Amino acid sequence: MPLTKLFRITHVQSLMLAMIFMTACKAPQRSHAIPELPVQSPRIELPASVERERSLYEKDVIRALGEVANFFLSSGFESLDPRIIDSVTVFESSPKAREYLAAAYGTPIESIPETFSGTVEGRRLFLVSRGTYQAIWQKLYPEWPWIEQSYHQLIVHELTHRAHEEIAIARYGSAEAMGPTWFFEGLAVTCAGQFDTDKPPLNLEGLKEQVGSGHTPKVSYPLYGRIVRSLAAKYGMKVLIARASEPEFPEILWSPYARGFGD
Repeated sequence: MPLTKLFRITHVQSLMLAMIFMTACKAPQRSHAIPELPVQSPRIELPASVERERSLYEKDVIRALGEVANFFLSSGFESLDPRIIDSVTVFESSPKAREYLAAAYGTPIESIPETFSGTVEGRRLFLVSRGTYQAIWQKLYPEWPWIEQSYHQLIVHELTHRAHEEIAIARYGSAEAMGPTWFFEGLAVTCAGQFDTDKPPLNLEGLKEQVGSGHTPKVSYPLYGRIVRSLAAKYGMKVLIARASEPEFPEILWSPYARGFGD
């Protein structure tokens, strides 16, 4: 998530929002093949301890940029440029990342979670190293085994936020059009295929229980993802992204007075 949004949320939310868990970006199905989008590698700054892995970091970033662009293209946002960042900075540890971000952006260090893993500010992606992220993951989510793709998943999730923010600003005038926390986090989870299970989509009553009538779901990435996947299955991802900023979202979707939302 963008740093400016990260530091406006509550402490409990920020602790959760710093923990990003990814899988390869799953684009909605379309009736025709999606052309491969050209992506160039942004400049990547690495600590000396992982410099020998530069090619791996470069491949992860390039692939993630293509996957995210493809997701939004498949969702109906055909004007998105996959070159949404121009640099990546990787830190050896969370403490070093927190110190840097606090100094660079004039933010109290205590407002940045000790479990910080990644964020995007402007056109710059910030990440902790692969090894640091693995240790954080295994400590906080032991029920979700670390897999080979887990670090790539972190990159996908953060870039999804960046692309979503660009769309919100370009089409609707403000990053606030990304919608409530549960939605923009659930969108990134959905794009990444994160916490995907065999559970069926929530039915309308289940959706109303979680996010209807002003309800806010508990802070849970698996739940956020399930809610957004369920809404997308029923209404379509483009409609969700387009209407997320409306005061009555998502109730407006199932309101008897709901009207179609055009381009």
